[in-house]
Amino acid sequence: MFLTPDDIGEMILLAVAAVLATQFAYGCTILLLERTMLDFYDLSIYRPATTVFQKIQNTFQKGLLGSGYYIYTKIGKYNWFVRKILFLLALSVQGILSIIVYTLLSLIKELIV
Repeated sequence: MFLTPDDIGEMILLAVAAVLATQFAYGCTILLLERTMLDFYDLSIYRPATTVFQKIQNTFQKGLLGSGYYIYTKIGKYNWFVRKILFLLALSVQGILSIIVYTLLSLIKELIV
């Protein structure tokens, strides 16, 4: 019951896949629920972060859920319809890039192990 290098590589690959999938899923919920999800993100971030715990939580939140929030705030100056179309386009690109990144990492893992 020892971990082999192949098992460790698979766990790292699954962790990266989980982060990419979570980023995409949170982006989809922002597309559907907009203000509710943006307010949730704002409540979960400490501004300014003063303690180590707050900094760790900010890093975790930004790393796990940050891309959808960041993209949506950048396109926030457009009207509702244009903003939804642009965000849908950004989500499509993010989904395709996530698949490409996962595939490349999987190929690299297979070459190494």
